[in-house]
Amino acid sequence: MSHLVPHRLPIIIILVAANMLALAATDLYLPSVPYLPAIFGTGIEQVQFTLAAFSAGFAISQILFGAAGDLWNRRWILVGSMAVFVPASFWCATAETVEGLIAARFLQGFAASASATLTAPMIKPLFDEARAVHALSVIGGIDAIIPALAPILGAWIFAAFGWEANFWVIVLVGLPLFIAAIFYIPNDRPESHHTSIWPVMMGFFALLRHRQFMGYAVSHGLSLAGLLAVVFSAPTLIVEHMDGGPREYVYVQISWVATFLIAANGTGALARRMTPDNLIWWANYVQIIAAAGLLLYALLSDAPTWWGLALGGIPYCIGLGLRGGAGFSRALDVVPDYGARASSLIIFFSMAFTALATGAVAPFIDHGLWSAGAAMLALSLGALAVLPLIKAPR
Repeated sequence: MSHLVPHRLPIIIILVAANMLALAATDLYLPSVPYLPAIFGTGIEQVQFTLAAFSAGFAISQILFGAAGDLWNRRWILVGSMAVFVPASFWCATAETVEGLIAARFLQGFAASASATLTAPMIKPLFDEARAVHALSVIGGIDAIIPALAPILGAWIFAAFGWEANFWVIVLVGLPLFIAAIFYIPNDRPESHHTSIWPVMMGFFALLRHRQFMGYAVSHGLSLAGLLAVVFSAPTLIVEHMDGGPREYVYVQISWVATFLIAANGTGALARRMTPDNLIWWANYVQIIAAAGLLLYALLSDAPTWWGLALGGIPYCIGLGLRGGAGFSRALDVVPDYGARASSLIIFFSMAFTALATGAVAPFIDHGLWSAGAAMLALSLGALAVLPLIKAPR
């Protein structure tokens, strides 16, 4: 209860700031990506793998941190992850080869996922039930605007100080957060009857065998990855093929994030007219049509533009905004006893599919927008293909 936690404000600030920093680790860096091939003397496909590596590390550690967070003291899991995240960011800033940057980004992503996994379960006990819901909603809103604000800051930092400065910012902010976490974050032991990690890990196998959960979780992951595959390709596409720069990329990103937030906030009205499952189905149809439109635009246009890319992605963001919350919530609803592990597995699918899609697009990104559009269409079709695991729309 809130009166039992007299010093909760510093705890909340540290947890939220650590989560924001982890989420911004890629969005700060994205505006720099198109310019790194010339700096490292390599191809853009190798640089794109720095994005895939972060997603892969983030995905893999979701499983580990999800299990550990249900078993051991979350304070030391968080502090330990920050002890890896800050040096990994230092490694990114000082990398002299693209291979070194890829390795550093994998380690950075691996450590970053801890705060994303543990923030909610560590903040929730600080409040009574009603205030906890409000607090987590506010945090969710902060998380949602980071993809819009971080590239703006990242573009300015890159223009003023160079690409390395984005990682130096993470180090300079992350180091005092790490020290503060040691002194201010209290012990947080989960209420678990397990004494070893094996029974906890077995819970993941139970989730993988749960038909409905897998339908919701895999479809959600494929749907989100469809957007992120294009988001991660956009800076290079805009600079190399659309005569734009970091400013134009920021415009595109803001238009997509704003659309997503508006659509997500509109789900309440639609939820009164249709079931969550039907909302997921129809939103997926919107995403397929949007992805097909973007691919056709890429194939038929002689010179795709950045504003054409922005307009082409907006309908997909509408679909994702409408279905995202419903899909995540329904996935948790059908497995109420698996809380943190179910949440971490959903995020695992999202980041794993994003890593695979980004890696698949990378070799073809020099050829223009069509590869990202094709990935978006393939992933949205895949998201639809697994929905029969839940139930058909009425």
